[in-house]
Amino acid sequence: MKKAMLCALLAMATMAAQASSTENIESSAVVSGTIVLAKDGTVQTAVIDDAAKYGQPIADLVRNAALQWRFHPVLRHDEPVVAKSSMHVRVVLKKISDGNYSARIRGATFGDSNTDSTDTLHTAEGNKRTPPRYPEAAIRGRVQGTVYLALRVDRSGHVVDATAEQVNLGNTGPDRIIKQYRAILAESALKVARHWTYAIPTTGPLAKQDSWTAHVPINYTLNVVNAPQPDRTWVSYIPGPYTPAPWVDKPDMNAADALVDDTVQTDGAGPTLLSPLNHS
Repeated sequence: MKKAMLCALLAMATMAAQASSTENIESSAVVSGTIVLAKDGTVQTAVIDDAAKYGQPIADLVRNAALQWRFHPVLRHDEPVVAKSSMHVRVVLKKISDGNYSARIRGATFGDSNTDSTDTLHTAEGNKRTPPRYPEAAIRGRVQGTVYLALRVDRSGHVVDATAEQVNLGNTGPDRIIKQYRAILAESALKVARHWTYAIPTTGPLAKQDSWTAHVPINYTLNVVNAPQPDRTWVSYIPGPYTPAPWVDKPDMNAADALVDDTVQTDGAGPTLLSPLNHS
């Protein structure tokens, strides 16, 4: 088992020893890679980016699962074509009764989320996002976490609706306190996100929509001044409850936190998965 995975298990054990909350602690990583789809929607190849970062057993888990997935065929001019897509897969480690750990795929997102694609929502030059301020109450409480936002963007590029779909906290404590800190981080993220603007899709199948939904992760991490950024490959946390965005017709709770840091995921931008994420 690779060093990164061992660090994740150690962090889990430390949190569990301190836990006074009844919620389950988990450790996970978002594994990134690329898949190539055949014309019938089956996966021809699956490649994991920097497999050593996650550990070979985790890379193999994701690759083998991906090769069994089936997607709705990708169409160009109403004809199925071979297509390439990025994938971001959240793999969760859980402690089991015998003291060992199991790994499973909980969620995934597909489709490029790069900053210069005209097929998706993106942050164009001149539309730089103002980052949220770290809430003073969270700083005093040494609270860290990630807020997963859903934003509805209109044709002017402005955010017209916003909600926090999920807040994962890197702290333990009584349920009442955990709930309060989730609300504090969510309020901070939503306050600034409602003023963001995006460049809307101008090409591709999403260009004619009246509005779009963007999924954006916001990290709150306390760092020592001038210290290097911590390794966020494997993160231990208490997962928050999922609250779907009210304007989304078919919300996917399994994809809510399967997002890479500092990215924007546009609903409908990637291929549509038809089969289960996990295969027995």
